[in-house]
Amino acid sequence: RNSARAMARPLRGLKVLDLGNFLAGPVVSMHLGAMGADVIKLERITGDDSRAIGPMAADGESSYFMSVNRGKRSVAVDTRTAPGRQVLKALARRSDVLVENFRPGVMDRLGVGYDVLAEENPRLIYASVSGFGPHGPHAARPAFDSLLQAAGGLVSVTGSAEAGQPPVRVGCSIVDMCSGLHTTIGILAALHSRGADGPGQRVDTSMLATTAMLMESPISRHSFGAEVPRPDGLAHPVVAPFDGFRTRDGLLYIATSNDARAHVALKALGMAELCTQPEYATNTARMQHRDQLKLLIEQRLATQTTAEWEAVLIPAGVPCSAINDVAELKRKFPEVFVTVEHPTAGPSLQAGAPFTMSSSPLDYASRAPLLGEHTREVLLDECGFSAAELSAWQEEGAVYARP
Repeated sequence: RNSARAMARPLRGLKVLDLGNFLAGPVVSMHLGAMGADVIKLERITGDDSRAIGPMAADGESSYFMSVNRGKRSVAVDTRTAPGRQVLKALARRSDVLVENFRPGVMDRLGVGYDVLAEENPRLIYASVSGFGPHGPHAARPAFDSLLQAAGGLVSVTGSAEAGQPPVRVGCSIVDMCSGLHTTIGILAALHSRGADGPGQRVDTSMLATTAMLMESPISRHSFGAEVPRPDGLAHPVVAPFDGFRTRDGLLYIATSNDARAHVALKALGMAELCTQPEYATNTARMQHRDQLKLLIEQRLATQTTAEWEAVLIPAGVPCSAINDVAELKRKFPEVFVTVEHPTAGPSLQAGAPFTMSSSPLDYASRAPLLGEHTREVLLDECGFSAAELSAWQEEGAVYARP
């Protein structure tokens, strides 16, 4: 299909007001923006906290901020002031979706909570991300990704399987990112529910509940047995061979999900005789003899490099991969990245679209905004405030517009 409608991004025309800070909130509106929504990031006059997080580009712009605020426009106001709240309400009235990730109660204390803004705009979908949910004894607790990894049990199952070794955090902000994805799903469901003429509603995402959802295997194993899951290192807790194995020059991850795949892998490794031995014929037996099986596989892998084994095993249908670092990821799989051009920071490689649509393009290559870059155009041209008001508010320190 070649029509203009077919090639339009799927959320074209949707207006999103992003009050998010750091990561869990901003990543929501980045996804919505990539799908075509017009996203206005309403940030403090000093900027989103992540603007101060390094490493910094040569111009002082934060790489952290630029990675998850792509495709947005920036309006900078102090929402603690009357003019700041006036701007926020004006933007909320014209928005389909509002996203925020303050602690529960902060927006209410500012006078811009859900009940207030729903009166201003009954069709508004008001999405909140919080650490422990909006209600209950833990609602007021501050939350950060690593804290929720700890509180939600994720840290307890991550790290070395060796006795006495401490658990570790996952090496990226997985709870923030997945909380953002769950919030995006909730927003899309609320938009579908709202339809053409229905009311909006509130969407609340708990980072703790998100972490519990990520813990599907440990939770189910504990629910159906007495085991309290512990770290397994690189190994799968219930399937073998499913682990990182040493080669002549590094590590190779081999994943076999059932007996058939395990037999394919063993045959491709030149170890077909193991397929009929009672100790290795079934997954139950392989798990009972996992350490010995790993030793045998590593003895075989030691004869060649990781790359040489990939060249043998991948064509044979064995799920396997070198354990790549970020530099190797960029070099081996450039198709998952986009180049983002920035007027002051220059070009950078960023993660591209995690999914594609046959008739609707996505845009993860649009850059993040400079602080207050769009304050003037949004307040004057779209919200209808006067130049005199803008000038006065700037003098008061309530609004910042980039010169």
